[in-house]
Amino acid sequence: MLQLRRTSVIPYTTEGRDNVKLGIDFGTTRIVTAAADRGNYPVLTFDTREGNADWFPSLVALRGDDRRYGWDAWTVQGEPGWTAVRSLKRILEDAGADTSVEVDGARYPLMELLTGMIAELKRGLRVEPPLEVMLGVPANANSNQRFLTVEAFRRAGFQVLGLLNEPSAAAIEFGHSQKLDGRLLVYDLGGGTFDASVVELDDKTHTVVASAGIGTLGGDDFDHLLAEMAAGEAVLAGLSGAELFRLLEECRRQKEALHPNTRKIAVDLDHVREG
Repeated sequence: MLQLRRTSVIPYTTEGRDNVKLGIDFGTTRIVTAAADRGNYPVLTFDTREGNADWFPSLVALRGDDRRYGWDAWTVQGEPGWTAVRSLKRILEDAGADTSVEVDGARYPLMELLTGMIAELKRGLRVEPPLEVMLGVPANANSNQRFLTVEAFRRAGFQVLGLLNEPSAAAIEFGHSQKLDGRLLVYDLGGGTFDASVVELDDKTHTVVASAGIGTLGGDDFDHLLAEMAAGEAVLAGLSGAELFRLLEECRRQKEALHPNTRKIAVDLDHVREG
């Protein structure tokens, strides 16, 4: 069985550097950032109310003209009047520069929300020098998704060096760290997509032989399925945006708590609406 190693989270400073090179996995539900530092790749952390986190939620919270992003959105999601929007990345497949998102009867420009979220990510990194970044994207991402992703990062102040399919990036990193020759098949079952790449490696080069993906299969879909099973379609239709978000988050927590000995999942609907 192929196992990818997890890079340790260590303190990182940009003192004395003219620029900083980052790799960002722009996930549907979580964003993870690592720095390229003289052969090391420390994962960067974010301050939260519960301490440091090694990921940033792909989350926007809206209340009229007020907007919160990332961990700030996470904090206000349960407060009155706020509606949290998950997984903006999934909208990009059929989006354009003028696409808007409807939330509780109001419309918000998608590009503004996306740029605001990435700008908050940049502030949370606490990295001052010019930021050069390689972005991971789904293997099945179309030209719309790639363009809008790059444009949002550029508007937020990043210098985008290029794009790399997410499973290809994992295969290259694993092959490099393990000094492997031959072909690797790596799959990436993420929050929004299910992707795979075949990569051919030797001691000097790596070549992506093939990549493919399903853009409608990921953790989000499992969350929705659990929500339907727990509450029923009729109840789901009557939930407010905030209640639906809390239900999906409860399903996500229970899903991520699964282990080999799990025999059932208990979804606590009191987390959605008391009583």
